[in-house]
Amino acid sequence: MATRKGPKFYVVWVGRQTGIFTSWAECNRQVKGYPKARYKSFSTREDADAAFAKGPRGAVPAKKAKASGSVGSASAGRTARRQTAPDTPTAPGKTFDTEIYCDGACEPNPGDAGSGMAIYRNGTLDELWYGLHNPRGTNNTAELNAFHQALRVAREEITRGASVRIHCDSTYTINAITKWASGWKKRGWKKADGQAIKNPEIIQPTHALYESLKSAVTIAHVKGHAGVEGNELADRMAMYGADQQERDFCRYRDSDCAADILKLKRG
Repeated sequence: MATRKGPKFYVVWVGRQTGIFTSWAECNRQVKGYPKARYKSFSTREDADAAFAKGPRGAVPAKKAKASGSVGSASAGRTARRQTAPDTPTAPGKTFDTEIYCDGACEPNPGDAGSGMAIYRNGTLDELWYGLHNPRGTNNTAELNAFHQALRVAREEITRGASVRIHCDSTYTINAITKWASGWKKRGWKKADGQAIKNPEIIQPTHALYESLKSAVTIAHVKGHAGVEGNELADRMAMYGADQQERDFCRYRDSDCAADILKLKRG
């Protein structure tokens, strides 16, 4: 009598949607035709959770996708607009009604800075935003401005009852707003050494907005330029805003295809 094999758990690090899946069919939908997809199967949920949190470091993509026991690299294909929002290691397998990716770009640094944002609703890329050009900006000011705009969108989404997660690739921005700002505020917006903080005109209102939303919004760090579609799209929008020297924050309407956006200049 044959022994029945237990269930497999499939980790997708890079794909249309990342996370942990319990069937090959579901995993395959995320990686088939997705450029440089990275995934692997595990026999226990615990192993899958641990691997997803660590990322695909040290794993070599296979030339051909296999149903189990292999790390795969799906062949490149056209990226359509109707794609699902990637997940992050902060909440393995969990999805949110609204996923917001924000990014900043500056060329040179300091120099022409811009901010960008990609919004997914119910797993579908829904809106792209760009602008907030500053001719004397920095990478940090551009990232902070993008994060502030993401919080503004989060406030609207939360008001309508949606669950929201914001993805940002700037550890400085995340720490400044969610950790350091509370201490700076107590000291009159000064550092521990008594010196005034940089960028108070952005940090103060952004921190105030975060404080009003922190119980209802999830903040996640995403690795920049690592093939996560939402982050890549926000990056292109940030660079586009800087190049176009757009002072307002505008919705991008030239194309609704992610593949077209990804061809734009990188930040």
